[in-house]
Amino acid sequence: MRNVGIIVLMACAVTLSGCAVHPFQSGLLFSQQKMPLDTPNQSTSCAKKGTGSSTNLLGLVAFGDASVASAKAEAGIRRVDSVDIAHTGLLGLVGVTSVEVCGE
Repeated sequence: MRNVGIIVLMACAVTLSGCAVHPFQSGLLFSQQKMPLDTPNQSTSCAKKGTGSSTNLLGLVAFGDASVASAKAEAGIRRVDSVDIAHTGLLGLVGVTSVEVCGE
């Protein structure tokens, strides 16, 4: 019986540890977070902006393209100045992640 308790405790620790390292900490009811990414060119110009997004429904279906490459292509950006990532989640049912690329 003691071994079962140890196994359950280890399984809980492994399962819950993923939340601690994820870049977005989701709220129980709602979360909306934005964070920057480090880019090599940090100039102040932002002549063009491109965005891309992906959506996750119920953790079962995910679709969209939130890559930097798609955001660059959408706006015709050749040189990236900054990249921001935003995540919005509602009740753990719907999650939207978007990337905004700024550059020339």
